[in-house]
Amino acid sequence: MGTTASVGSARGAGATKMVKPGFSFARLVLVASSLSPLFVLWALRGTPSVSDAYWIPACAAMFLLPNAFLWVLVKRTRRSHNNITFKVHAPKDQREHLLVYLFAMLIPLYDANMGFGRDLAAVSAALLFIVLLFWHLNLHYMNLFFAIKGYQIFTVDVAVDGGDSPNFATYAVISKRRRLEEGTTLVGLRLGGNVVLDTATK
Repeated sequence: MGTTASVGSARGAGATKMVKPGFSFARLVLVASSLSPLFVLWALRGTPSVSDAYWIPACAAMFLLPNAFLWVLVKRTRRSHNNITFKVHAPKDQREHLLVYLFAMLIPLYDANMGFGRDLAAVSAALLFIVLLFWHLNLHYMNLFFAIKGYQIFTVDVAVDGGDSPNFATYAVISKRRRLEEGTTLVGLRLGGNVVLDTATK
């Protein structure tokens, strides 16, 4: 799952060990959960092509499932103490992408015509493409439940073993800190892939 890393006591906290890259389920769940508010809006709006008896439960499921998966990942990681330590490079606050999120994705999808079956299928396909695009470009946004608890999300570069000079992997860090400084040594719980929950309380 994703480019993972482990703590190397002999090397210190500056670099982490490079492991075989793969599909990051945790990061995909994080992206999907950030888009879940759209389904609340769709449930309230409704569509003439699908009965409310089916449409509202389907929208509720699409809202709850990604957040439930994320909650399970957090609980499982806390129990297993799957810790990781690394030094932060080039931290980026994902709030800078909020306007992109609202005006390039959320509002156009909410306003899309879903009056007929083919329109609904086209909008669903567009949503899937957006999720995959956000996942591929390392774009992450905080979901409602983390925001209520005071968390926000950062994208950081993490040095990994690469011979004489380190390579860098991109990590999504869920944290209660207001900002992350360059060079900060961060201790967190690895939820899977390159998604880390910061253990600092503020």
